[in-house]
Amino acid sequence: MKTATLNKGKEMKYLNGYPLIDDEDVFAHDHLKEGDLFLLVNDKHQFIATAYVGRQHKGLGWVLSYDKDEEINIRFFESLFETAKEERSYFYNIEGTNAFRVFNGEGDGVGGLTIDNYNGHFLIQWYSKGIYKYRYQILNALKNVFKYTSLFEKMRFKDAHIEGGFVDGEVPEFPIVIEENHTFYNVDLNDGPMTGIFLDQKEVRKKLRDQFADNRYLLNMFSYTGAFSVVSAEKAKVTTSVDLANRSRSLTEENFGLNAIDPKTQYIFVMDTFDYFNYARRHDLLYDTIVIDPPSFARNKKKTFSVLKDYDKLILGALEILSPGGTLLLCTNNSTFSLKAFKKVIKDTLNRAEVDFEFSEVMGLPKDFKTHPHYKPSKYLKAIFVNVQ
Repeated sequence: MKTATLNKGKEMKYLNGYPLIDDEDVFAHDHLKEGDLFLLVNDKHQFIATAYVGRQHKGLGWVLSYDKDEEINIRFFESLFETAKEERSYFYNIEGTNAFRVFNGEGDGVGGLTIDNYNGHFLIQWYSKGIYKYRYQILNALKNVFKYTSLFEKMRFKDAHIEGGFVDGEVPEFPIVIEENHTFYNVDLNDGPMTGIFLDQKEVRKKLRDQFADNRYLLNMFSYTGAFSVVSAEKAKVTTSVDLANRSRSLTEENFGLNAIDPKTQYIFVMDTFDYFNYARRHDLLYDTIVIDPPSFARNKKKTFSVLKDYDKLILGALEILSPGGTLLLCTNNSTFSLKAFKKVIKDTLNRAEVDFEFSEVMGLPKDFKTHPHYKPSKYLKAIFVNVQ
């Protein structure tokens, strides 16, 4: 097996369980190729961990085991899958939810690999060519541990010769319908990079429905397939969904229909977020709850948007159409935007706007999205309910 030597003084964070091997921590790694297993050693050639090369973020690869004698084979992955399955027994036995994450990357022991369950239809996502090299072992282990109706895969790395799609089982007719907290959504596992629902927001959607939607005018920005609107519609006075993508309208309408809600009773706009802020202001529209859940980066013909640089503009735009005593639900899934930094942006922006406010709820990932205790980026989701006076 190949070896990678850490620069002097860099071993402590790995001895403490840090899972991502940073490029700059390794003395030389030109000899390592995608998918290679290697021994991570200190400058005295003492064993620290077994890892694989899977270039992702700023990392060379991910730690797999701290046992020098452990073999990385089908049984290794089976053991991890069995543990992950047992830890999620709650999600296999609750009513009203049949879609959740069954394996979450470094949180469950293999960085660069996630597996989701959509009512028995599984989706495996590969985040590097390196982890894809273990496809045979992982797929066999998956089949030995989990029961599924169908299995699909998506590639989160670029390679013109590797395509995702159907892998195993019975080919379903899409869209399939999943249930989450007694609300129904359409899902397509074979239609581009996204599926129609972000499972990591399940508890945030529930909180929105249960505490911040009742008898309110609700505005959902960056609405995608309208999930925040759909979950709120039964309690809200009316919902308004806004997204720049043309197909968001039909996808949102279909999700309303699944839940016996006439889409014509709700408002759906295909429009740029800042254009809609201007539209709402011109028409004297006010909302009691405004949901802002933007992508980390977006570009259209007019402008570019970056969460790290431009989130304050979203908050300021929303404040102009927020009812007195209203609530902002502010979200980001950018792993480089820490909770502390996100809170600071919110506080600084609201203070600059000279409004009184309080953080009502601060939420992160649900339990099925298991995080790594020594790797802060694994806690990428931040969702903050802010009451504004």
